[in-house]
Amino acid sequence: MVLQRNAAYLQDAILGGQDGLVNVLGLSLGVFASTTDPHLVIVSGLAAMFAESISMGACAYTSAKAAMHYEVKNAREADFGRKEVDAMLAKSGLTGVRLEFAKRKLLANIEDEGSAGPLKRGARVWFSTMIGSAVPLAPYFLLPVMQAAAVSLALSVLVLFATGVVKAKFTLGSWKIAGLEMVGVGALAAVAGFIIGSILKVSA
Repeated sequence: MVLQRNAAYLQDAILGGQDGLVNVLGLSLGVFASTTDPHLVIVSGLAAMFAESISMGACAYTSAKAAMHYEVKNAREADFGRKEVDAMLAKSGLTGVRLEFAKRKLLANIEDEGSAGPLKRGARVWFSTMIGSAVPLAPYFLLPVMQAAAVSLALSVLVLFATGVVKAKFTLGSWKIAGLEMVGVGALAAVAGFIIGSILKVSA
């Protein structure tokens, strides 16, 4: 259904994108604080990008499959299927968005779709994590390391704030609060990475 697909797309995009961006931002600033060698920043960032995206995609796949199988098992034990849902909704008088919402809630994971659903979710989270990871890492390919670190931080803050604004537009809450919430998460990772890198500073 359209609402269910849109919610899933939004959830997966934010989950993967935010995780990838925050993870690589904290790591790159930590390596930058430890050694100003741009090669080390790029190599560690790329390693984190690929490892994190594969890990996130795999976790999304296995968790989605487990949740789906749990719901299917419960639905089968209750002997509750699509025909019963359609019959109830036919008598409800609901139409449009209200009907779609009610059907989505009642039919959520009631039918076993095999591995297609979890695989798609895993792929979406993997792709979103790759894109998010690229945001703080890209400046190090284009600029001297000192400038790249500053641009990386600024760009990450901008993208995180924009992500919060988009999330608020499609969900609930103030766009300002949602944007600042996203930035706050990124700031924690950036500060933690920079402090740890500074403490463990090594020669380039």
